[in-house]
Amino acid sequence: MINNETITPLLNNQEHELTKLHTLLCNELEILKKRELSVLEQASAEKEAILTKVNLLDKEISHYASLETLQQDTIHSEQVARIINLLHECKKQNEINGQIINNSQIAINRFKHMLQKSISNNSMTYDSKGKTTISKTSIGIKA
Repeated sequence: MINNETITPLLNNQEHELTKLHTLLCNELEILKKRELSVLEQASAEKEAILTKVNLLDKEISHYASLETLQQDTIHSEQVARIINLLHECKKQNEINGQIINNSQIAINRFKHMLQKSISNNSMTYDSKGKTTISKTSIGIKA
């Protein structure tokens, strides 16, 4: 028998936290598009805190009832279905955000390699005023 006085508030809290997480993940996508790194760090910390709460709630709920029991319970089955759907939506949005981060990292690495290649193909020297100049010719010393 499910104790509704105990399970209902826990499920409500879990649904609320997952809704906050989904909103945060959608906002994170916009943060990634705008490349606002300081805001991204704050969002990551907030995301971690929400995930910790969700995991704690999940463990607490599992002390009182199994997922199968809750899915079969007429009172809680609809809410459990919404929670599962929210989990899937969060996972999907997190994968999208992860792909954007991965693509950005690939682009940064390509740019880095282009710069390194450009620098290695050129010789950087200093003129009489201390300013740098780049020359594509060697200084003519042959070993």
